Amino acid sequence: MSHVRGLTTSFSEGVVGDTRGHGLCPLAHTCVQRGWAFKHLAITRRSDKSQTRWAKRARAARIVASAGNENGAPGSLTGELRTAIQDAKDHRKWARAIVVENKAESLDGQMRTLVLSVEDHVNYLDGRRMRRRQEGPRWVDAYKVPGQFVAVRYPPDPISDSNAASMDAGDGPSTSTPAAGSDGAPPDDPPMARTLFAISSSPYSARRESANLDASIIELLVHRDGCEDNRRLACLGPGSLIEVSEVMGRGFASLFNSYVGLLSGLEDARNLLLIGAGCRGIAPLRAAIEWTPVQAHSTAHRVTLFYFAPSAQSAAYLKDWDLWREAGVQVHPVYLEGGNGSAAPDIWETVRGAVLGGPGGLFGAVGGDPRDCTVLVAGLPGEAAAALSRALTAEGVAGERVLFCDFF
Repeated sequence: MSHVRGLTTSFSEGVVGDTRGHGLCPLAHTCVQRGWAFKHLAITRRSDKSQTRWAKRARAARIVASAGNENGAPGSLTGELRTAIQDAKDHRKWARAIVVENKAESLDGQMRTLVLSVEDHVNYLDGRRMRRRQEGPRWVDAYKVPGQFVAVRYPPDPISDSNAASMDAGDGPSTSTPAAGSDGAPPDDPPMARTLFAISSSPYSARRESANLDASIIELLVHRDGCEDNRRLACLGPGSLIEVSEVMGRGFASLFNSYVGLLSGLEDARNLLLIGAGCRGIAPLRAAIEWTPVQAHSTAHRVTLFYFAPSAQSAAYLKDWDLWREAGVQVHPVYLEGGNGSAAPDIWETVRGAVLGGPGGLFGAVGGDPRDCTVLVAGLPGEAAAALSRALTAEGVAGERVLFCDFF
């Protein structure tokens, strides 16, 4: 009893101990130990979560920074081109697409726009409570931002090029058509293109054209004098059948920061500098220029396009340049071929002279402080893109603000 009274007295005096002065009693000592352990466990868990979060970010940054592609581009957001094509072949869902139109996009007719109708039937749940609710997502719903792309494969028995080439008077068919199975696939597998194609129509226009249809309408830009896949697609006429993969990629985004992309540049009210070369470059940039958020952005902020084309005759979307200018976009075409028939200069020297060597330098090209701009790059060869990135960062552009779309 004296021990209990002593313990009660010690608690009332604020001392957790017994009256005999031997420190904490076993019960109080256990409580204090457990309280300290719980507190330590909570701190450790918070620390572990923080470390795990930063470890994931660092791992993602290492993966992105070390990625590259077989064409020499300065890195890819999803890995190597060969790996991405194999992934599309093994794991992606494919949808049939019909060529609705094959139209010229350049004065010489070499640049072609393929208007594709992708099968996209969606069931609806009708009823008083459902009110025609969509049962599943549409194919076009995955196309959210400019710079995304698709893989293409051909049917086992494609329509002959001679029939497909009749879409335009005076347009001759391509003479090189790869045989089925030429990519090493089994004979019963449709041959797959070795090139990924950026969607050249904007996400909003694709949804607008696809409204109330059981199909998704998209556009691809191809070149008759390009690679083998470009030539094969460029000679397809209305009614030709191909297959396209799901929409892939994250659009224009940073190679080093997964949180930075075209949308964040618009939200931060930054000036936009667009740099593209050739067919691969202007296709995703056209989707960006004609995207409604970018057009709204151009009414209050500077949007500048440098388009590098072999010549005025081969430049794509010439008929749309005035519309882009009316929307507030500064369009600067740069032609690589000399007027006297001389050899085309090095692409990097041309880009550096146009973007960095013009009136006011990069400040004049951007229309403001380079530190407050976002740069979109597409279609440049690997060495030129890497040199451009270094030059832009040396001029004050944040490295994470130089955006690429996958494999372009």
